Amino acid sequence: MKHTNTASSLHRCRKALAAALGLLAATAASAQVGPPGELDPTFGSAGVQTTDFFSSTDAVRALAALPDGRVLAAGVSVGPNITGPGSTENASVARYLPNGQPDPTFATNGKFHLDIQAGTDSFYSVKRLPDGSVLLAGELSPGAYSDFGLVKLTPSGALDTTFGMSNGVGARTGYVRLDVAGPSAHDEGRMVAVQHDGKIIVAGNTLKPVGPTFSYRRVTVARFTADGQLDTTFGGAGTGYVVLPAMYAADAQNSDYVSGIAQLQSDQLPGNNTITISGYTAFRNNAFLIRLTRDGLLDTTFGAPAAGGGRTGSLIVTESTVSGQRRGLPEIRAARIDDFGRIVVVGSAADRGYAFLRFNADGTEDATFGTNGRTLVKISSASTEDLPFALALQGNGKIVAAGYAPNIVQGQTAHNDFFIVRLQSNGQPDPTFAGDAQGRKMVVVPGSKDEAAAIAVEPSGNIVVGGTAQRTGVSTTDYAITRLYGDPDRLFADDFDPPTF
Repeated sequence: MKHTNTASSLHRCRKALAAALGLLAATAASAQVGPPGELDPTFGSAGVQTTDFFSSTDAVRALAALPDGRVLAAGVSVGPNITGPGSTENASVARYLPNGQPDPTFATNGKFHLDIQAGTDSFYSVKRLPDGSVLLAGELSPGAYSDFGLVKLTPSGALDTTFGMSNGVGARTGYVRLDVAGPSAHDEGRMVAVQHDGKIIVAGNTLKPVGPTFSYRRVTVARFTADGQLDTTFGGAGTGYVVLPAMYAADAQNSDYVSGIAQLQSDQLPGNNTITISGYTAFRNNAFLIRLTRDGLLDTTFGAPAAGGGRTGSLIVTESTVSGQRRGLPEIRAARIDDFGRIVVVGSAADRGYAFLRFNADGTEDATFGTNGRTLVKISSASTEDLPFALALQGNGKIVAAGYAPNIVQGQTAHNDFFIVRLQSNGQPDPTFAGDAQGRKMVVVPGSKDEAAAIAVEPSGNIVVGGTAQRTGVSTTDYAITRLYGDPDRLFADDFDPPTF
């Protein structure tokens, strides 16, 4: 009888929880006040917010949607030179309230910038940690040449003095630099991810000499401890980083560019902490995916079949035409991992649109995606190019990508505007998005040239897109952020999955 009462109580609790979840779902659905793909007029000014740092050039390169509805944007701003007169590129961050206005509780009037010396500093990736602090990866330059840069800010937007390099007076700088290439060559951080034990992964490019004269970029991945120290247990050689060989086997005298680390819809690595790198070889028909184990070794369960059994840990993707149908792509610009472990990628190709592919967890091509494994979405004319730069997944499996396309609809000289695309989870264009049968949306940000470079899905399901907007009649640019209505597909900001009964 005691067992029966316990089971009955558990059943009642489950029913109550299910009812509460149903109420939350109804509440989330009621929060959507516009059709998917349309601008949210409650954000910024008519759905768009621009930010000027120093009356010069500003550009968003990464976004993070926060659990409370605020938004972090990171990139670069030309601003003060810390070493003297003149200006230089500063790494920059801005935080916005849910209504798109600058957050006055963050840094100085919602804006933070960093110049460590007279060189170029910039951010390419941003991630919020569970305690509200902020990780940023990019380039920090102590002089003429850049290093991998990793920066940590407190939740209020100040450098975290418990993180990074020693400042010489008993605290730390809040940032760390990693020089792999040497003092006379560039290292370029491009993406940050955090493993489930708190260790930090940074991926990017390192210039390595090939022959006596020239150097070319190579894929480089490093790991740091949670407090910003290089983790020498990563990579197997005691260095804390791995530099991969040339991805274009026919000729090492070509540069490989990292475009990102493929993460889940929740902006986390998979549960096994594997690291999937996307990128391409410049000016060659040669895109690639590389997967490392949690500790920086090639993952032999992924990629092309290896001669001795298993797999190589990497996959080369090329563009071709088979029986009159275009296959593959030469450049992967962004990648994500879906709930089934499959890798969704977007890139550019000779047909000059957004080209999407999907790969199974072992790296084999998923022919069930799109049409024969590929989807192309284009909005401009056949003679012009639409370029994607960012990719995100919604909680319901739909795929959203952002970049830019030439806009000639206004009867003016063609100029670039934000171009957002949404696909269904099967790779077909989503006809419910923006009232367009192909799931396309152009956003005209006030300015003469607008280019999106980042996209994020908010816990509400709405879509935030960031990039740069050139002011009309001048050469300077501003941060530009826009928010579109999405789908109310997530109930919890911490990505909690409700149980199934």
